[in-house]
Amino acid sequence: MAYFYFVLTNTDAEPLLKEEISLRYPELRLSYSRPGFLTFKGEKSLDFKPVFARLSGECQGKFKQSELNFPKCWVWKREESLNIPDELKRISDETIYKIGEKVTLVMMIGPDEFWVGNYELKRTHFQTPGEVSSIEEREVPSRAYYKLAEAFEAFDLPFDHQERVLELGSAPGGASLFLLEQDMIVLGVDPADMDKRVTKNINFKHIRRPFETIVADNFKEDVDWIISDINLPPTVVLKEVYRMLTFLNPRGLVLTLKMNQSKHLEVVASVREEFRRRGFKTVELKYLPSHRQEIALIVLRS
Repeated sequence: MAYFYFVLTNTDAEPLLKEEISLRYPELRLSYSRPGFLTFKGEKSLDFKPVFARLSGECQGKFKQSELNFPKCWVWKREESLNIPDELKRISDETIYKIGEKVTLVMMIGPDEFWVGNYELKRTHFQTPGEVSSIEEREVPSRAYYKLAEAFEAFDLPFDHQERVLELGSAPGGASLFLLEQDMIVLGVDPADMDKRVTKNINFKHIRRPFETIVADNFKEDVDWIISDINLPPTVVLKEVYRMLTFLNPRGLVLTLKMNQSKHLEVVASVREEFRRRGFKTVELKYLPSHRQEIALIVLRS
């Protein structure tokens, strides 16, 4: 008996996804794909949860529009130019799924080309068809704003008012702006200039130095969170974060790890165990809608 699985991902991450599949699920073979949509075939049932999937699940196969007789479903289209049939769009707009329910996802891949998949709706899923971001686009200093906003929504991050956040590599200020909007106190570490919308906020302090030079003497008070979206290999970023954890005791970390080389997949395999060894109970990895060749690492004390 053959088993089929589907993946929705961003096209930038497809090489990493295929490499991950070959390492974690070597029994699977690529079946049918289009940019952003891939299916895999295997000979046995698997707990299929690739990290570099925006969304994944069991694939029921290809359907004609006349065969899509589902009482409830969500509908996702691969390209904005595609027009979802009116009746399907109505059903999708009216369908509500609860956490733990099995979602029926109709994926419109091309004109009159529909595929159907199923997955269990988790707490960390966006409540949107196809894991599309629900964050409204606006003029912000950088993409880091959206990445942190999406992590905040997906994980319901327990940010509290006036908590102190150390942001590593903060320029030009996308993530800092989001944090300030949550009424956080932000210590931005970066030798580069910050956006004026950030620097004019009284809750922001700019530490103009490379993050690698940060030491215990730089802090009169402890920090509650460490945030990072540094464009450096994950091995470099994690090494410095581990060093800082010898003199800082944050309740949580949100790190965007750049995964532009397949060798960095080894980091993903070991990072959960390393943070748990350091006393953190929650360690999650998630590929967010705004990600390219990167992944969010969410680490919490509880």
